[in-house]
Amino acid sequence: MSFQQRELSEEEERVNTKAVLAHVLPFVMWLTMMVWLDDPAWNYNARTLGGLLLLAVFRPWRWYPRFKWRNLPAAVGVGVAIFVVWVGLESTWVVDSLPWLTEWYDRLFVDLTQPFKVRELYERGDGSWVPFMVIEEGVHPGRHAYDPRVTGWLNFSIHMVGTSVVIAIIEEFFYRGFAYRWMQGSPFYDIDAGRLNWKLLLLISLFFSVSHIEWGAAVICGISYGLLYIKTQDIWAAIIAHGVTNFLLGWYVIFFDAYQYW
Repeated sequence: MSFQQRELSEEEERVNTKAVLAHVLPFVMWLTMMVWLDDPAWNYNARTLGGLLLLAVFRPWRWYPRFKWRNLPAAVGVGVAIFVVWVGLESTWVVDSLPWLTEWYDRLFVDLTQPFKVRELYERGDGSWVPFMVIEEGVHPGRHAYDPRVTGWLNFSIHMVGTSVVIAIIEEFFYRGFAYRWMQGSPFYDIDAGRLNWKLLLLISLFFSVSHIEWGAAVICGISYGLLYIKTQDIWAAIIAHGVTNFLLGWYVIFFDAYQYW
């Protein structure tokens, strides 16, 4: 598929620059703060509040039509399906019934920095082992840094808003709304949202997966959200699907002590 481009007037260039910044800066802020800030709870709080602020300032939704309510069932359905994909092969039932399947899933599709290895286990201090880092000493030994019994329920609530709302909006506007169409033409907001390019969709989904430990599930996730956006031509459908997945994942983390997903 050829690259689509047209000459822009001076005013259109300004609008295009604003549109690019509105989609890119919140995403860059999120990644930058994730690397720079050390304390896990305050790191996520800062990213959540910073993301809300930048979204309010730049309003990337200005370049999109309003949400179409008829797309809600599909958005929720995709969100639930991706949640199942994300945790399914590492769920308690699969681990107990088909441990070999979980092992090979971990070796092939989890953590690109440690290819062909299973998740590292950490000793809790009570004789049990878990697939996530734990606090070794102090008031809360053996617990994860994001555990609400460590951070408090206010911090947990902010984390849930961040993962279910803020990052869902930031990533969908960046990956599906901007990057996928920017690679097809300029100005990107003129590119038909229903224009399917499998190579670019896969490329963007691979790019999306790099920032996730469960990269295999993230590829499926990226393709699914992308196809949902292309099919509905409604960026809010993709945002809702993303938010539903992350919301369910957040509660799964708490109820099943599965902090490896956070």
